Amino acid sequence: MPAMKLLVVGATVVLATAAVAQDGAGWPRTAETSQGNLLIYQPQLEALEGVTLTGRSAFSLEPTGGTPAFGVLWFRARVLIDKALGDVQFDEVVVTRVRAPNITPEQEQSTARLVEAEVPTWNLHVTTQDLNAALASAKKQASSERGLRTTPPKLIFANDPAVLLLYDGAPVLRPLPDTGLERVVNTPFFVVRDPVAQRLYLAGGGFWYAAADPLGPWKLVAAPTPAVQAAFAKNPPPPPEVSEEGTMPGRTQVAAPPPPRIIVATAPTELVVFDGKPSYVPLGKDASLLYADNADSRVFVSVPTSETFVLVSGRWFKAASLQGPWTAVRPDQLPPAFRSIPPDSPVGDVRTFVSGTEEAQEALADTQIPQTTAVRRDQTLTVTYDGEPKFKPIEGTNLAYAVNTEFSVLQDSGSFWACHQAVWYVAPTPTGPWTVSDRRPPSIDQVPPSVPVYNVKYVYVYQATPQVVYVGYMPGYVGVYPYYGTVVYGTGYYYPPYVGPVYCYPRPATFGVHVTYNPWTGFGVGVTYATPFVTVGIHVGGYHGGYYGPGGYRPPPRPPYGYRPPPPGYRPPPGYRPPPGYHPPAGYRPPASGSPRPMPASANLYSRPENATRNAAPGPAANPAPARQPAVSSKPNNVYGDGKGNVYRQNPSGSWDRNTGSGWKPQASGAGTRPAQGGQPTQGARAGGAGAPAAVQQDARTRKRGSGGGGGRR
Repeated sequence: MPAMKLLVVGATVVLATAAVAQDGAGWPRTAETSQGNLLIYQPQLEALEGVTLTGRSAFSLEPTGGTPAFGVLWFRARVLIDKALGDVQFDEVVVTRVRAPNITPEQEQSTARLVEAEVPTWNLHVTTQDLNAALASAKKQASSERGLRTTPPKLIFANDPAVLLLYDGAPVLRPLPDTGLERVVNTPFFVVRDPVAQRLYLAGGGFWYAAADPLGPWKLVAAPTPAVQAAFAKNPPPPPEVSEEGTMPGRTQVAAPPPPRIIVATAPTELVVFDGKPSYVPLGKDASLLYADNADSRVFVSVPTSETFVLVSGRWFKAASLQGPWTAVRPDQLPPAFRSIPPDSPVGDVRTFVSGTEEAQEALADTQIPQTTAVRRDQTLTVTYDGEPKFKPIEGTNLAYAVNTEFSVLQDSGSFWACHQAVWYVAPTPTGPWTVSDRRPPSIDQVPPSVPVYNVKYVYVYQATPQVVYVGYMPGYVGVYPYYGTVVYGTGYYYPPYVGPVYCYPRPATFGVHVTYNPWTGFGVGVTYATPFVTVGIHVGGYHGGYYGPGGYRPPPRPPYGYRPPPPGYRPPPGYRPPPGYHPPAGYRPPASGSPRPMPASANLYSRPENATRNAAPGPAANPAPARQPAVSSKPNNVYGDGKGNVYRQNPSGSWDRNTGSGWKPQASGAGTRPAQGGQPTQGARAGGAGAPAAVQQDARTRKRGSGGGGGRR
């Protein structure tokens, strides 16, 4: 059967040609055929399952000098989604059904053949922003991931410049090859011991600190020993990332920032730094919320209860004061004032983590869209271990996972499975040979969040050919999970690292990395005084930044040195300014005339240079014959097809008419009635108006929001 291509625009899926792929207003489409003029109206999205998109569209065929015949076509599309580029590529789309109920069976068959022939395969690239809106309008259920942990970390508040020196458990020293020094391997910071001086040294931000014990106290020193200085000089931290935007207004570079105080932690901890004593500012017209305008994190006070709320890794915690004790608060149980936070306020970015807001709904929609690609079957993988492979059983399952490797390796059903950069490999032994797998481990969905390889259950295999395997990963793979109407980062569990005689393999961390959220780029490591201290330049054995997950949940450079600016409203401590050339802050919105900044291409794991060579070229079109380019019709885009194949038209008064064998007939339920998705009337006013049904209002909102163009991530 011939295939067709479609475009997602606003809240619907829209047929389009490559030349007009971004034109969301040009509907219906029209093309002259041997049987008359064919019009295809703006379709409705029904579902996205893996890489398969389904929907339907109303159409009409008007013979020359005759009466138009109306019908509905259904489609199924295979798509490749690159969320970093904001691109949805349609690899293949098939018309699965055509129904024209008000003509004879013979005419219906002839019309179906014509529709299938005249809507051929087109090569389209559409935006993930549009797909997000379409999923939201399809009323996807906002469910919460089961088993996520909400135990609060230790919260420390400082009124002076401070850095959290976080160890992954008790500090562990290992020799630093060819230096005569030792390094603490279970931290992303540069902490080195010089046995000759019997001192430890910490580097960062142009400062040096020394201590007799890894736990401190740490004191500022002019310089380390020559041996430590030489080791650091060979492997300095990478420079901060530079964005197209350059320096944001109001931010300047200061040559000599003040040396921060070092705070040591060995358990999940978050440090919140105020510029002096906390300064709270009323928010909104009723001022029922106060926010700290001089903190590097989101801190609020609810005026009616005097309770303090802190946002950490997408989770809310509250206490009677900053002294605690802290308890978790579900985002759907926050005080009502949180839902009224103005989107354009300095703390408008927190709306993403407040259930019921549009921002939260968009974040949820994003968790339902996979990042996909086609991988060649001829790829191989080399998995290394610290000695012989060691596996730990996963309680309550038939699975076991390898502990002494940086790779995610599982044993299941007599085979070994490795998930690397969102692709599954399979082997008969834990050391290989590894080949691309065309299926997931049979028991992978049984892995609980308490296990450090939990994230790999969000890597999928959708389809396969003898040459190519279609794969994809949901945001859960990079640590983003739905949670009671919004999203959180990380599972909330603490995963101890593997520390062997030489190698240290850390596991993803939820807390201690100052996670922030940017609506255009997603979650990332936040800017604090610690930012210049973090380094991956020097490592012992297998340290590869594993605290920060697979590395796909935010733009480059490769973690853990992912520089991000302070949020709006934050006043940096005296003398401290972040370096120039950084991305917009978490709450930043471009001018109305602009468009969202797209996510960097390297935020897509599949497009990174080290992975791009695995990808296969897009598959051939189902119908390679060149397609005619249908024009934009001057007729109104006011025809709708329901799930039962009935066709409706909105008349100038705002009422809906149904197409019958004897023409258009008003809906029996009266004016202002629009057919529901399932074919039943829904009471309301003119489409898109204040009194219209929710689905119609949502369609209008999402079409308006998507009309400005741009491929930025939501």
